[in-house]
Amino acid sequence: MILIIGGTGAVGTRVTELLIAQQQHQIRVLARGKSDWEGSSLPGFRRNGVEVIVGDLNEKKNLDRALEGCKAIINCSGLMRSATPGDLHAVNVEGVRNLVKYGKEHGVQRFIQVSCVGATEHATNHYFRTKWEAEDIVRRSSLYWTVFRTSLIFGPGSNMSRILDYWIERAPLVVVVGSGLNKFQPVSADDVAACVVQSVYARDTVNKVYELVGPESIGLKEMLTMSAQMSGRSTASIRIPSFIGIRLAAMFGKMNVASPIDGEVMSVFTSELVGDHEEMTNNFEVQALPFTSSLKLTTGKTDSGKTKRIGTTRSSRRKRNETEEQEEDSEDESESQ
Repeated sequence: MILIIGGTGAVGTRVTELLIAQQQHQIRVLARGKSDWEGSSLPGFRRNGVEVIVGDLNEKKNLDRALEGCKAIINCSGLMRSATPGDLHAVNVEGVRNLVKYGKEHGVQRFIQVSCVGATEHATNHYFRTKWEAEDIVRRSSLYWTVFRTSLIFGPGSNMSRILDYWIERAPLVVVVGSGLNKFQPVSADDVAACVVQSVYARDTVNKVYELVGPESIGLKEMLTMSAQMSGRSTASIRIPSFIGIRLAAMFGKMNVASPIDGEVMSVFTSELVGDHEEMTNNFEVQALPFTSSLKLTTGKTDSGKTKRIGTTRSSRRKRNETEEQEEDSEDESESQ
């Protein structure tokens, strides 16, 4: 049995789909509750035999249920935007600590942790710091572990996609925070998921840390401009200093809890997130899809020439899930007759 944490996210969803396609594993997903069900793939996973357990990483009774009979844990979860730094620590650090502790009690042997390139011991950003602490917990454990450090992850349903969409839609100009020259090597969720799944039973990946970054190095301003262009919006830009942008993001994030951007997120997007692309391509079979090519795949043109997103909206996912749930209910009714 493989337990997947963060199975409703961009990477976790793809990991689950790949494992389902292999038809070789029993799969269990630990979901947080209603927020994880809305617009997610969980109903479809259930129809494919995936066991779904609702619970919190910091509640032992939930973890005991989720970990029963499991031999491997894949942790794709990670909180970047939160109300307080304490929330980040509770999910990103204490959640991992509990998975390791109770996982060993239940006989778990394998642990795969999805982290980020910016995770360092002396990071001043709370998100990076908590991801480093989580890595440290995993690396110091007696489990057969593998850590994947990713750059920004792109793809339908990803945090990066939501953040960029929100960023460029909230102002008539492209607002560049800082110089806009800080570099990223965005990596596709499909490639990250492929690496994770290929490593599950690969002995040569045990007790190793891999950087997963895309083939292109792209600056913040260039990334925002390209996203605006593909969405049919103005590419004219204005720059504001980093410290002002981060403070404004923190303020607006507190005012609007639905916003995917707060001060912590803005701090991440004004950082440098680059690495060695060949570390991924030399060790795993991946598509290595560039971020610039992905923009063409995730957008389309309407008859009026305006750009629209394809198959990634919350409403389209909700409709699909409602249909699946109705079909599932019909099947349950027929079985009871």
